[in-house]
Amino acid sequence: MKFITKKVIKGNDYYYLQYKGYTKLLGRVIPSEIKKKLEDFFRMVAVKEYIKVNSKTLALFHPKKLEHLERYHYTFLVCSESELFQHKYADFKLWFAVFFTFNSNRSEGSKVTRPEIEKVILKNIKKPKTRTDREIYNSTRALWYVLSKDMKWTLKDIKKVHFLLLEGLDDEHIVGRWKNENNVAPGNQPTVSAQEVAVEMAGLMNWLKKEIKGKRYPPLLALDFYSRFERIHPFLDGNGRVGRLLLNGLLWKFRYMPVVFFTSAHQSHCEALRQALDGRPWKFYRHFLDQADKTYKLLVEGG
Repeated sequence: MKFITKKVIKGNDYYYLQYKGYTKLLGRVIPSEIKKKLEDFFRMVAVKEYIKVNSKTLALFHPKKLEHLERYHYTFLVCSESELFQHKYADFKLWFAVFFTFNSNRSEGSKVTRPEIEKVILKNIKKPKTRTDREIYNSTRALWYVLSKDMKWTLKDIKKVHFLLLEGLDDEHIVGRWKNENNVAPGNQPTVSAQEVAVEMAGLMNWLKKEIKGKRYPPLLALDFYSRFERIHPFLDGNGRVGRLLLNGLLWKFRYMPVVFFTSAHQSHCEALRQALDGRPWKFYRHFLDQADKTYKLLVEGG
């Protein structure tokens, strides 16, 4: 089982929990309460790893703190990678898809309801018959793609996410293609001109590769990528939804818990994003932590 190792010492078997440089002795046999032992072990890892977070990174989220986010990270990591939690992990993915789709789409003016979303997702409908079903189906398949290993984080992948999201819902001449006319971001913020999109998006992907190689703190990487993407606003439609998909794709890539941006806080989201686009990202960082707290309470703690 992952995270459990066995050592033979003087002819006797000993079992340990192990992750990176952290080790905890379980004993001569694997205990019946192994799931609780694993959860406790990774809570300890979260505390230890939080201490290592760069002080400059911590300052960016001030006065909010990152202890909770690191705990969510290691809870999600053990849940997603240990076969002992496969049912819990499957439930999390399913209900994250429901709540993410509902809130992301409603924030953009969609009238789709939760029962409609649950019908398509829980029944795994793959041949949508109505426009509403198509909207939900598209949103879900775009989400699964961005969270999959097929997502290689290339310009082609970004366009594919847009295509998967809007195929059959928007003009076929704009789906999966960079914008051919200028547009604005939330709060009427100016964006990159249509003529500059290809160059700016190539620059964004080069920035992403460089920051990943430099081991930038993953949530910060995801948030800054998102605001840079929204500043470019590369598509004529769907930038908000694609941006939130990509943000969560980066969190998922580094085994951080994906986050629902709840439509009840959409005004705060837009204002915080507007400030981030204006070069003042701190409110958006704090807004993200608030949404992460709410996501964890809803989907992990069940309330």
